[in-house]
Amino acid sequence: MIEALDKMIATELPRLMTQVPQDQEVAHEDYMRSVKKREGGALYGKDATPFGMGETLDILNAPVPVADYQYEFEQLVPDGEGKITGTQAKKTMQDSKLPNTTLKRIWTLGDIDKDGKLDINEFSIVKHLIKLKLDGHELPVEVPKVWISAMNLEDAYKR
Repeated sequence: MIEALDKMIATELPRLMTQVPQDQEVAHEDYMRSVKKREGGALYGKDATPFGMGETLDILNAPVPVADYQYEFEQLVPDGEGKITGTQAKKTMQDSKLPNTTLKRIWTLGDIDKDGKLDINEFSIVKHLIKLKLDGHELPVEVPKVWISAMNLEDAYKR
């Protein structure tokens, strides 16, 4: 009996584990890296397919509604520079129930100036990306340029 159990653990379990789906976000991120980037990221261009891309394109081409996230940002009590830390943002991000790998990717996209803190514009991007993901859309490879220009973040984005 123990030999049969050892055999199952050694051979059958690894075989079964390969059939368990990977974290979809990690698999998608690998795929998106393999896609040639175009203006604004892989979700732009004329080759969008009818499989869930139309509405995503509309969302990515519209400015982020910063005012929608203002109250929540202010409740997190930003510092004197008008920024919140990762610790302050963590709970509200985790409230989404998205996997940590997805939240990490969202933070990386949203922290435009890469200072480890979020101002109201960056926080709005993070919250908007969370909403995008919760609504069933894929995350962009990079923050859409229309979001950056609407918030006058071009200089921070170049860093």
